[in-house]
Amino acid sequence: MKRLIMAISLIVILCIGVYSVVYMEQEIPITYDGRGTDVYELQQDPYDYDLSDPEPDGVASIIVKENLAKTQAVNNVTAIVFDFRGYDTLGESFILLIAITGATVILRRKIDRWGGGKNE
Repeated sequence: MKRLIMAISLIVILCIGVYSVVYMEQEIPITYDGRGTDVYELQQDPYDYDLSDPEPDGVASIIVKENLAKTQAVNNVTAIVFDFRGYDTLGESFILLIAITGATVILRRKIDRWGGGKNE
């Protein structure tokens, strides 16, 4: 019975996931696809990357330019996660730690530490 419920639950989750992907593909317009970004030029000299026409590159070029000026970090993703959103990331880490600790406390087996088993 448990396996049947688990199988049905997984099938429902899979169907919802497939529906969500199809909906996003058809209904939500693409805001930025990165076609205008010259990745090689951006990597070689991000300080001199051309920002005069922000339309083809969108926000990506501005983020790269401002990121290096403000954080001096080589990796943009790391700089955004740990510098710009550091407190948010720290909070998420604490929430994850508390969730793991709570699950461990709830799901652990009770051990009889004194070996008697029954109160006599």
